Amino acid sequence: MDFEQYMRYPSGVSEEKLSRRFGLYWDRNMQDWELEISDSGRISDFISVYQNELDNDDDKFTLMGLIVSSFDDVAAEFDEDHQDNWKTCTIILEREYFLHYSTIVYWCQLQSERDNVFAITPYIREVWEKVKWNFNT
Repeated sequence: MDFEQYMRYPSGVSEEKLSRRFGLYWDRNMQDWELEISDSGRISDFISVYQNELDNDDDKFTLMGLIVSSFDDVAAEFDEDHQDNWKTCTIILEREYFLHYSTIVYWCQLQSERDNVFAITPYIREVWEKVKWNFNT
């Protein structure tokens, strides 16, 4: 099966729009915007905007990259608020798995022989286990 059909990449237009929405730094030359400006203290805000304000798939995909990257910053020490937010995030990822295939696969690091490439890897692998059957893997 050709999984390339499910691959997406963040949109500069969406990055710029979301940066304005959240008051975040953005420059067209940034290569990994979602990694560079992740902010674990704003995860609740990011999820709220995702759920209540976005209807564009590019914006949703780009914001989910920021959300997961922000979770990676605190995954080693999830407190109760982070656990609740992660539960909400996993529901979104599981429901919109085709949209977020690239994000899930990236953070899972399925090709890696190491168990935990990123702090979030074990958590995101749980999501992958629930959705991978949709991709006939």
